[in-house]
Amino acid sequence: MRMRRAWLWLLLPSLVWMAAPALAGAAPDTAERPDHNESAREHADQEPPVLEAPPLPEDMTLDDVLERAAEPPPENFPDPVPDDDLRAFVLLDQAEYRIQDGGRDELGWEGYGWVGTDYDRLWVKSEGESVFDGPDRGESENDFLYSRLVTPFWSVQIGVQYANSWRPGRYRDRWSGALALQGLTPGTVELDLSLYLSEKADFTAEIEGEYNLRITQRLVLQPRVELDFAAQDVPERDLESGMTEANLDLRLRYEILRELAPYLGLRGRLLVGDTRDRAQARGEDADELFFLVGMRLTY
Repeated sequence: MRMRRAWLWLLLPSLVWMAAPALAGAAPDTAERPDHNESAREHADQEPPVLEAPPLPEDMTLDDVLERAAEPPPENFPDPVPDDDLRAFVLLDQAEYRIQDGGRDELGWEGYGWVGTDYDRLWVKSEGESVFDGPDRGESENDFLYSRLVTPFWSVQIGVQYANSWRPGRYRDRWSGALALQGLTPGTVELDLSLYLSEKADFTAEIEGEYNLRITQRLVLQPRVELDFAAQDVPERDLESGMTEANLDLRLRYEILRELAPYLGLRGRLLVGDTRDRAQARGEDADELFFLVGMRLTY
């Protein structure tokens, strides 16, 4: 191998010397070329080419063609953008097991599905958690909404929410009216702002935001924030007025397929304000940290 490299280095100057005349001859000589002004004067006296007009359709004049072009398309003419086709989509964004250090483990889920056109859709959103480590307890929230696209990236949604919660010896459920604004910010942050008015006139609000940071084509880091608020005290839900809870999530998923992505993550759940004081008075944890193992599915 070393001998071959030595011969190549010896032959290289010879090859360059032999190829130099050919390369010099191949270089264009621009000395005899006219400059821009001379070229323009040469073509100044030439007549422009005569272009033939395209033929008109049979039995039609030019005015007839222009009038026909100004008319709206016929009823059976296909739309350039098929925005009225019926479509459906389902995303199970969170299907995870949450492991708490020194506390209770739980199963959590969050997802949504819709059916409709680009402008009008029927949505179903669901999220909740259930504790299997120790006494059976949990809660869920399910929104049934009509959604209307009002700008290219934002939709207004209106409908109802059915929520329930359970623990040993107690089961409660409620219906609420729901109004939401959902969309995408210029920084590609997904936002969901929801307002709820329960059948007992309790007013609450929820803000969710998440961002998908693509590290590679398959590896995605997703930070997520959820903030809950109450306009008044709600004793049956152990809520005090003001900001009540904050969930801070970080998930790292690997997209085996776009429709199938396992992930690992962390969740910090914090009770806030007077709601935090109320929980601590009952002897409950106000701060919880979970390790997440889950799967993201798309249909």
